[in-house]
Amino acid sequence: MVAKVAKQEITLNLPRRPTTVERYLKIVKFALGRDRDVEAVAKHFGCSPATVLNAIRAFGVTYDQVRRRRTLPQLKIAEEYIKLERRLSERDQKIIEMYNSPEAPTLEQIGRAFGLTRQRVHQILKKAKALGVKLVERKTPPEGHWIERCQLCKRILQLQEEEPLLTRRQIATRLNAPIWVVHWHLNRLKARGLVARHFGHFRSERLIQAIKLYNSNTEVSAWKLGRMLGYKNLPGIFCELEKRGLGYLLQPRSRRMAGRRRAAQSGTVIDAKQAFRTRRAGK
Repeated sequence: MVAKVAKQEITLNLPRRPTTVERYLKIVKFALGRDRDVEAVAKHFGCSPATVLNAIRAFGVTYDQVRRRRTLPQLKIAEEYIKLERRLSERDQKIIEMYNSPEAPTLEQIGRAFGLTRQRVHQILKKAKALGVKLVERKTPPEGHWIERCQLCKRILQLQEEEPLLTRRQIATRLNAPIWVVHWHLNRLKARGLVARHFGHFRSERLIQAIKLYNSNTEVSAWKLGRMLGYKNLPGIFCELEKRGLGYLLQPRSRRMAGRRRAAQSGTVIDAKQAFRTRRAGK
């Protein structure tokens, strides 16, 4: 960064982050015109002496010049730089408008609309709040709400009877409600034992499809089904479900039952004991 101050060309090597520039600015102002060594300034700010020297070098001066002078024109340039960097861009303003809209989209939905991650959207909203921008407060429902009188709870229970295997996102889409509200009501219903544990538990729609296909097609093994859906180890995923107490979602299978089922479908039922006796008598 090159700036002209008092008919002199001064080079400022300011970092990109406004927070770092603001910290360097505080260090320089604290050491300006005072007879203090580098170690004393570093101890005051709880940093290393190298950080103090980096802050001095960022403004294009030496530590002796900072101690001798009481004012530096570079400080005004740094303050203007911080103000410019802390302004919200057009994209950030659109994100805030979308967050404050009546639809109340989630941070993930906002991130998808702008090609950002959920964490980045959270950082932009936090920055806007620090600058004094008003954001809509999304208050959770009251703790003592009456489940029997709650219309959303009734709709969730009806949806569970119609289709018990759904992701939380699918439930929010079908009920046309924000996902964080559905999450809160589901936790209250599960605490009362009114909703099954697996309802809204899964995040992957593909895994739900795999469970449905596995239960409907008894002749297809988990390995073949995993290859069809693009899983590398679907049997391992099913074993993990059993460890977590969700094995009741899978219909029990065994090799013997599968063999008997195939024999019954082909019309030939083989008795193992009778076959062994016949073979022994023939000898």
